Amino acid sequence: MVAAVLLWEALPALSVHAQTIVVPTAIVRSRYDSNVFRRPTQLLAPGTQPQDFVTSMGGGVDLVHKTRDIEADVRMGGTFNALVVNPNLNYFAALLSANIGLDGWVDRYVRGARLNVTENLRYSPTLPSFLAGARDVPEDDSLLQGVQGFRANTLYSVTEAKGSYPLSRDVSLEGGYRFGLRRVGRIPGAESGFADLVYFNTMTNTWHGGPRYQLTRNDSVAALYKQMFISQERPGGSRTVNTNVINFAAEYEKAYQEWGFSIQGGVTFVEPGGQVFPTGTLEVKTKPDRDTAVRLALSREARASFYQQSGAVISNIGRLGVSHRFYERLTLDGTVAYALNQYLPISSDQTYQNLTATSRLAYKLTRNFTGEIFGLYQYIDSNRSGLAYQFPRFELGFMLTMEWK
Repeated sequence: MVAAVLLWEALPALSVHAQTIVVPTAIVRSRYDSNVFRRPTQLLAPGTQPQDFVTSMGGGVDLVHKTRDIEADVRMGGTFNALVVNPNLNYFAALLSANIGLDGWVDRYVRGARLNVTENLRYSPTLPSFLAGARDVPEDDSLLQGVQGFRANTLYSVTEAKGSYPLSRDVSLEGGYRFGLRRVGRIPGAESGFADLVYFNTMTNTWHGGPRYQLTRNDSVAALYKQMFISQERPGGSRTVNTNVINFAAEYEKAYQEWGFSIQGGVTFVEPGGQVFPTGTLEVKTKPDRDTAVRLALSREARASFYQQSGAVISNIGRLGVSHRFYERLTLDGTVAYALNQYLPISSDQTYQNLTATSRLAYKLTRNFTGEIFGLYQYIDSNRSGLAYQFPRFELGFMLTMEWK
């Protein structure tokens, strides 16, 4: 490892073009996981050891391309993960993340128009239940359900395009389309008695749109319409279940350089069943000083239910993230997230709850070499007739990252 660090420090950043930078990355990660199966011990075969030590090694590439017309940030990579106690669970994980801004290109044809395209693809048996942070990083909110199902190989992909078209100086028409796909494999170690536990291969098509009025330079209001079509089937090719979710909402947004605020409220219809629910979101982002960032988000939305029950689920989520840089080399991050998912039809005995707290202390050893220690605590409470369980889980580990920026 020492030799690899010295060699990497000697390598220059790769420049494919004057406006294109390729940043190679290598990581080594070691952690203790109290429950690698992601399920309570009473649902494991006798003699199974859920605790394990996991070592991850891998790397990736970050490609940044900027011109007057296009700003693109594409990240791809993979890791091999080896377990000590349960080597039969060794796995390979891969990810692809792309954020492409085309504002300059569309502005050539329509003054003031905007367009952005994103892609998030992940393959892993341990997809996260939350993706949340405090700083301004693009995040995929499709994973913000708080649902952490039992360990199973999962291919997850979301492609989205969104933009706006100016109708006048103060009024614009905004909209977008999102295609989501989630396919789940076999649950490792699944014995008899799992008839009530099932994943659903899920495909979603979502489009949204509506007018936005710019009240001032920093304030705007919008009336939004969103419709999501959910198509699902059990692994193995059983019958298809279709769900239609329609949302009407009003939104107010205020944005400054150091902080932003948005609130949205409306009503959601779920078919079949003709069920109606109040929904909404609240988000506050602020930077009290140059080295501190705080983010608070609350939401109540209808999302695709891929675990235990098909159709839609009402997700009630609260998240708080704080990041503070003590000085140029040392940064501390912390997040707390809580989710209450209500299966339909809503009742007190058809819920899924998740409390997750994470912390991370990162120290920049050199310009390109970063070391960090991290911890995670999670408590799951699945209260559903036929399959009810509760269990805590925690992780503790360290990671070394090498990247040339």
